[in-house]
Parts: sequence; C-alpha cells; structure tokens
Amino acid sequence: MIGIYGGSFDPVHLGHLITAESIKKELNFERLFLLPCCVPVHKNSLHYSSKQRLDMLSLAIKEFPALEIDTREIDRGGSSYMIETLAEIVKEFKDNTICLIIGMDSFVTFKTWKKWDKFAKLVHLIILPRNTNEHPQKSLDTFDIALDKNHLNNKTSGLVYFSNSELIDISSSDIRGKIASNQNLDGLTPSSIINILQSI
Repeated sequence: MIGIYGGSFDPVHLGHLITAESIKKELNFERLFLLPCCVPVHKNSLHYSSKQRLDMLSLAIKEFPALEIDTREIDRGGSSYMIETLAEIVKEFKDNTICLIIGMDSFVTFKTWKKWDKFAKLVHLIILPRNTNEHPQKSLDTFDIALDKNHLNNKTSGLVYFSNSELIDISSSDIRGKIASNQNLDGLTPSSIINILQSI
C-alpha cells in the first residue's frame, strides 16, 4: 500500500512529519508521499511560495527519511483538485493500493470536494485523529468502514479507516503567529526549517 498525505505545508511542521511517519508504521505502507498543493481550493491564499514550501519539505525529510515528496500538483500549477491528482497516481502505481490520508476536519467537509463521490473507486481514506471528543458522522455513503487495518489489504479501494496514531497538536497557522510575534519555534518544526523561517 502507498500513502498520500496532501496539504499546503505552509510551513511543514513536526505535526505533519511525526504523524506521517507514525501512519506509515501503523499501516505498514511501502511508501508514503507528502503531497504539497499548488493553489488550495479550500483555504485562503498561502503565506509561503511553492518553491519555499518545497525547499522546506526537502530539508525536513532529511530528518524523516521514511517519507518522500510528490511534487506533481506544484509541477502542474493552478488550483489543486485531489481527484485529478489521485487519478494520475492510481494510473502510475496501478499495481498498488492507494490510501489518501486526511484530517478529521477535511473528512467532515469531504462532500464539498470536487467529485467527492468518485474517490471510493480510486482509494481508501485514512482519517487522522482530532483533539476533541466530538464524534462526527462516520458515513460517506460511497465508502464502507474498515473493520480494522488488515481489512484495507482485502480491497483495492472504497474503505475508510480511522487511524489510531497519536495526535500531534501543532498547526501551521500557530507557527506563523509565533513568527509574527517573534516567539520561539523549538519543538514545532525541525531546526533546519526554523533557520529558513527566521530568514524569510
């Protein structure tokens, strides 16, 4: 199985990196790709350029060698629609099961995504835990709930799995806020990224 962890990574932080590494281990992925978007369609404009975000990701994964970067959305340019990207990935890795990793906030609003009802034909969905006791509706109509992580190996797509990985409560917006107020960033993002952020 191959994991795809999309996001703006604006900037990348230890929450992204530790979570991705943890999920790869939990689900025994052969490979896990961080997939930075070019122009997000569900968020406001980005703070850092595509080049800056890619440079930071490239530095960050030197400390997390189990992770890889997929640059296809940035290479393609324009608005990033995950359904188009996944169609490419599934075609490229046709002998592999593809798992799309998303946060609980994205899962709750998943039906606002372009062609959301087509995803189940392409991938399994892996949902990250959230820092709240709220339990949202777990049904997406088009996906079935995975009984356990081993269930993901029995089908090529169409299952949703709720990860047991530990939640790392860091956000890119928190980091940008700390930069703006000249606060310490230790423990939030790799030191190599802190150096870049303080020089931009």
